[in-house]
Amino acid sequence: MKKILILLAIVVTFGSCDNGFEEINVNPTKPTQLDPSTKLTYIQLYTAGSSYASYLFWNVIHLMQNVQHLNETNYGTIFLYQTNNTHWLFEEQFKTTVKNIADLEAQLETSEKPTAAVDLAIARVQKVLIFSRITDVYGDIPYSEAGKGFLEGIRFPKYDKQSDIYADMLATLESSAATLSSGGASSYGSADLFYGGDVVKWKKFANSLMLRLAMRMVKVDNAGAQAWASKAISGGVMTSNGDIAYIKYENSANDGGPNVNPLTKCFTSRGVNQNKISKTFMDFMKDRNDPRVSVLCSTTDGDTDSALQFGQDINDATQSSANSKPNVNIFGGALNDGSRIIIYDAPFFYQTYAEVEYMLAEAAERWGLAGGDVEAHYNAGVKAAMEYLSLYGHGVEITPTQISDYLAANPFVPTQALRMINEQYWVATFGNANETFANWKRSGYPVLVPANAANVYTGGEIPRRLNYPGSEKLNNPDNVEEAISRQGGDLLTTRMWWDVE
Repeated sequence: MKKILILLAIVVTFGSCDNGFEEINVNPTKPTQLDPSTKLTYIQLYTAGSSYASYLFWNVIHLMQNVQHLNETNYGTIFLYQTNNTHWLFEEQFKTTVKNIADLEAQLETSEKPTAAVDLAIARVQKVLIFSRITDVYGDIPYSEAGKGFLEGIRFPKYDKQSDIYADMLATLESSAATLSSGGASSYGSADLFYGGDVVKWKKFANSLMLRLAMRMVKVDNAGAQAWASKAISGGVMTSNGDIAYIKYENSANDGGPNVNPLTKCFTSRGVNQNKISKTFMDFMKDRNDPRVSVLCSTTDGDTDSALQFGQDINDATQSSANSKPNVNIFGGALNDGSRIIIYDAPFFYQTYAEVEYMLAEAAERWGLAGGDVEAHYNAGVKAAMEYLSLYGHGVEITPTQISDYLAANPFVPTQALRMINEQYWVATFGNANETFANWKRSGYPVLVPANAANVYTGGEIPRRLNYPGSEKLNNPDNVEEAISRQGGDLLTTRMWWDVE
């Protein structure tokens, strides 16, 4: 895998220095393009992030604290609800995945290989995943002209309206799912780190992403949300944990990314008392006797006994061993005795079957879709959310008895459907803060109390987005300023198109 990345990095580097060199030293017997499978591997590895340092700032320090999964004791007073280091996701994605997915798409559009249509459909689903993660954090972003500096000479791409981006992403998923249903084959094979070229699973992922985007729109365009949710469900979404969209990394201790899991690299590299489970998150689980406490949390000695787990208040920056951290046995991390558990090959989840079941439950509640049985989909979501954690390995298993006991002790309450569904969604997406943050904004659940820092930096509110990078304001000022004016500002509390009250 590393050899692939090194090769592509060399090609990309020299591809950007094209002052006449393309006219000399060209061997006409050699291909001028990398194989699409090589490009897809690169793109998939970089979709989570190019390095753990980048991921640490935008995901762990900002988003995971915003949704109160974590308390970052070492950085809270410096970054919490502040604009420091909010640029990482934007800058790294546009210089890596965005420009390379644009290149892959252009290559496949002109390919005459019999697998080109299916390969292109898969690439376009990956493209929607990439752009949806960016726009859901920033709002209006470069989209239609993004990544086309080399291809079309567009050095200063316009910022598209988020409403237009969503319309195109949904249409792209619809057309891609149709292609993936046509019975063709993919050439990607094992180079596809998500599904190994399994076209049926990609079709389910396309429709599941469609359902995700549809649910984002419930407050801004309820009719459109219902229509797209209906299309997604009819097209066929994930039906088991075997359909989960995730990637498994290498256990390479000297790799800062992207060959290693960026989340576990963050947890492993920090001090023993730096990453703490927030009291909000811990109390929610412990109040319900949730067996996931012993999976997601551990003491600083690595003990996972639920009775020993305690969360740390979001306003408390104390660094001590008193409170729990993300479970070092599956996420890695420093221990009290000075040792460190290294886990870099953990899976990273982009969309799970549990999330899909929760969305089906909400679609049933709102519109009577998905058979209309809200409780059945809710219970299926809880079951899937607990069972998929076994993919972390290291002996993790929540038993059927534990799951049934949990559901019996915490029965679904129809009058509280939306709250219960989205509170469970919040727990189920631990580690994938892009999704947790977006769904919290969309649904309003769980109801979170802002940290005290909000009174100083954000007018008493939890941030609703990250602000645009200073590099964009310097290098692409006209387009970014137009977007800022259109959105009504560039504050952490500025609401994007679908995030309406």
